Amino acid sequence: MNVASSLNGQPIRVAMLARVVFPLHGYGGIERHVFHLVTHLTRLGAVVTLYVQPADPGRQTADDEATRAVTQGLHGLIQVRYDHTSPWLPPNGIVGRQINYPWYSWQLGRAAARAARRGAYDVVHSQGLCATGYGFIRARDPLLRTLPFVANPHGMEEFRTPDRRKWLAYAPFRTLYAYGHRQADRAIATDACTRDDLPRYLGVDPHRVTVIPSAIDVDECLGYVNSDVRAHLRERWNLDAADLILLSVGRLERNKGFHVLIAALARLRAELPPRWRWLLVGTGKERAALERQARQAGIAGHIVFVGRLDDTALHSLYEEADLVIHPTLYEGSSLVTLEGMIHRKPLIASASGGIPDKVFDGRNGYLVRPGDVEDLAAKLRLALLARPLWPAWGEESARVVHSTFAWPVVARQTLELYQELLASRVARARSASDRGVER
Repeated sequence: MNVASSLNGQPIRVAMLARVVFPLHGYGGIERHVFHLVTHLTRLGAVVTLYVQPADPGRQTADDEATRAVTQGLHGLIQVRYDHTSPWLPPNGIVGRQINYPWYSWQLGRAAARAARRGAYDVVHSQGLCATGYGFIRARDPLLRTLPFVANPHGMEEFRTPDRRKWLAYAPFRTLYAYGHRQADRAIATDACTRDDLPRYLGVDPHRVTVIPSAIDVDECLGYVNSDVRAHLRERWNLDAADLILLSVGRLERNKGFHVLIAALARLRAELPPRWRWLLVGTGKERAALERQARQAGIAGHIVFVGRLDDTALHSLYEEADLVIHPTLYEGSSLVTLEGMIHRKPLIASASGGIPDKVFDGRNGYLVRPGDVEDLAAKLRLALLARPLWPAWGEESARVVHSTFAWPVVARQTLELYQELLASRVARARSASDRGVER
């Protein structure tokens, strides 16, 4: 039987509701998650129709090529307009999102519900806030309630931000998140250690929570590594002269905790090798503040603000690093952590979000308390003392990814969930039929 077959032997037909997908809409974690999920589901035989917004205006020149990359193997690509704000209001700013996202989710839900009522799908699967519109319609339609509905809320940053202003501004999103995911037959926790977050933040019945990790495409990541690019990067930043290369990747925003790492490195200045380097990849509004902090701490000469890199340069740079550090204050599942792991690197990372399912003290690195300079400095010190173990830690990092977080593993888990829900649907229908016969 086909891996992705339903109980009647036919391929499982899936409506995937999302807002963005790589490469149409950038390079972020959710964009890549959607791309790889639909790609691996179709490889296993599922028939997937993807609902997303149209390509970003800045990517129109590559629109045809990007669309081909996304649609290869898909049954259909349905695009729903997202931005309904004025040109002077950022569509993904706090205000813009509060206007655009609810309307987008509603229109998305309506389009998927129309097709579902015609019998086009066996399963509906939503990503993030896209659960809300379809969930509202489904709650009022007995026919749709018989069709399995799976929802993945991802990192739920709206619930985790310590910024009081953002917390208040995101209050409508928290309401929409909670409502949409309570309508699903199964809500996905992307890590075992965050399973309880869904009942806590969203009010989802614990019995409806299932753990399916966010994954990484191992072959894709390692395939980006290029020996010529590595040589160029070593020459560009004189890495051959460095006796310790630290690497961090992320948006230069306060919640990523890079200011905490600068403070920790300053405390360890006398204990670090003379020619250590910290490469910080990313862009964002905190760059000037971080540069100023580094100068004041007297370690600016050891820090390289790399800026944004394409995939080839980024994954080639991972190969040059000795230790990956991810000092985030709060996190979802953490793609950056998985990227460092698949490149066989030891890690020091915050015990936040799904990271404790990936980094294990003394096995492939150390966990630190988010925002704690003293703890980060202490764990860095321990890691430096254990440097002869780093190659073994890197091998353990890769083993964890291959066993738990690789897309072939996660795609099969997703299909198993679909099949479980479809089997339950058939069992309920038979039970109802039997009761009718008994009467």
